[in-house]
Amino acid sequence: MKAVVQTGVRSVAYRDWPDPVLERPDDVLLRTIVAGLCGSDLHYFITDNVAGEKIAYPCVVGHECSAVVESVGPAVTRVRPGDRVAIEPSISCGTCDQCAAGRLNTCRDIGFLGHPGEKDGCLAEFFVMPERNCLPLPAGLTPAEGMLAEPLSIALHALNLAGDRARGPLSVLGTGPIGLCLIMASRERGASEIYATDRSDARAGAALKAGAVWASNPDRKDIVREILARRPQGLDTVFEVSGDPAAMDQAVEIAAPAGLIVQVGIPLEERVGLLTRKLRRKEITIQHVRRQNRCFEPALDLIARRRLDVAWLSTHAFPPAEAHKAFTTAADKLDGVLKASIVF
Repeated sequence: MKAVVQTGVRSVAYRDWPDPVLERPDDVLLRTIVAGLCGSDLHYFITDNVAGEKIAYPCVVGHECSAVVESVGPAVTRVRPGDRVAIEPSISCGTCDQCAAGRLNTCRDIGFLGHPGEKDGCLAEFFVMPERNCLPLPAGLTPAEGMLAEPLSIALHALNLAGDRARGPLSVLGTGPIGLCLIMASRERGASEIYATDRSDARAGAALKAGAVWASNPDRKDIVREILARRPQGLDTVFEVSGDPAAMDQAVEIAAPAGLIVQVGIPLEERVGLLTRKLRRKEITIQHVRRQNRCFEPALDLIARRRLDVAWLSTHAFPPAEAHKAFTTAADKLDGVLKASIVF
């Protein structure tokens, strides 16, 4: 088969790659329809070291996708060849203490689709996943909408961690697809005011479309001053979704005393500095987010019931032969891109 292979920093080629095989009775062979480029995929494109983890090239990444069932193992009963499915990319063991406690996303033996060194990704003609990770695509949903259930699931998990705090005024720093999903899902749950920032003017504008009452580019405005002018007491909840250390500092500045910062974004650096004096004096809580936990089916349901419109987030689609252009467009935020995808 052919796959989109990362061969080094800013080096991508569509080339031959070993065919995947069914190894377990519950395995499903899948043919990719559409695969999105996530921020973590782009991390592996722009650097060979992410948060202290050295990337081994060549590798096939990608974990946001819709696919068609090609063949199934003998123990598979829920899906059959020809079915269209959305893919939950996280493979938990189901037996460790974390899984037993319902924390599937912190499984001791977790595997992840498209994580270098763990499992080849979906940026390929074919890939294999366990049956439990294959969710039938609801009638009426496009493959692109099924693909976008994955970033939406992360937004829903972040909101669940924030709890009732996310119903009041809040901020979303970083409005790529996950940040935009956070804005839309927050509005759906009743958030009263959402203030958003992004270093891309197009994405700041998209935040207003998603439901933010105010959005701006921190490279153009002092967003701390602007937000505090509107909310002088600060915000009880701040979602940091960019992973940019500057945005992490801004989150501390705009958080109210006893506020909550939900750290969704993944910094490229293994260590980042924190404004410890202000964190301590305001007694701010920082909640980190590890992917998502049991939010994929709710995400699909919200899209299927048309409670949330995610289709507009998919702005750029490329054939596999133009994968390098797709990665460059997404990584460099060219042409107003929100979500770039590759259509097989």
